[in-house]
Amino acid sequence: MAETIVVHKGHGLPYSKGLMSQALSASGLMPERAFELARIVERRLADRGLPEIGVAELHDVALEVLADEEGEEVVRRYRDWRRLDRLDRPLVVLIGGTTGVGKSTLATMLAGRLGITRVIATDVIRQVLRAFFSHDFMPSVHYSAFEAGGVEGYTEQAARVATGIEAIVDRAAGERKPVIVEGVHVVPGAVAPALAGRCVCVEAVLVVADEERHRGHFALRGPGRPADRYLAGFDRIRALQDHLVSQAREGGVRVIENSNVDQALSSLMELVLDAVGSEVS
Repeated sequence: MAETIVVHKGHGLPYSKGLMSQALSASGLMPERAFELARIVERRLADRGLPEIGVAELHDVALEVLADEEGEEVVRRYRDWRRLDRLDRPLVVLIGGTTGVGKSTLATMLAGRLGITRVIATDVIRQVLRAFFSHDFMPSVHYSAFEAGGVEGYTEQAARVATGIEAIVDRAAGERKPVIVEGVHVVPGAVAPALAGRCVCVEAVLVVADEERHRGHFALRGPGRPADRYLAGFDRIRALQDHLVSQAREGGVRVIENSNVDQALSSLMELVLDAVGSEVS
């Protein structure tokens, strides 16, 4: 099969199925299907016999393949993904949820799909607060969220961390660079409307409805976070999930079930791309 060179700003590289499949997966397709379509794009390029093609023209070919193989909804989402770089306001994705529902995993996967390089965990903010403020001065930040004293203790801890979250969002708005913030301290609707209005702000709360499935998530954690500690506080973790779901529903924030990682990621992608589509339409 003849090799096609993709040219951008005067420089060229051979067409890459890997890069194309990553781009196609941003429309919500599963990675395996995205790679199949990237092969079809490759064949179409070979059939046309073009030694070179520009990036814009390459994406036109990708749109043709998506229209033929997947339909208009996937085409729309692919176009919305392509508009991310042209947003007047930066994309800020806030992912909340109780301990052990897969926030970090999904945030990382979402960042890879969207091409976002900054993913910040709110536990990092809490760790900084612990380093600067003693237990006597700010006791709430010296415990994990589910060990902070029930919903009341969690609320106090989240309020302390909220200052850091707002600083991250403010910087993203000022630099016009996208960011994903994930963590148990992401309280639905907690970012001030004026600040959220400076970004394309997308919020979601992850949940695992099934208790046994939720318990199983802790067995997958690394040795630095032994499961026994979390399982001992499992009832408090579940109570915190109920609280966050209630907050989300009151604030009109999307609640996403994470019983299946691929489906949850697809739901997150849909939420983000719909927001982008509304912004540029």
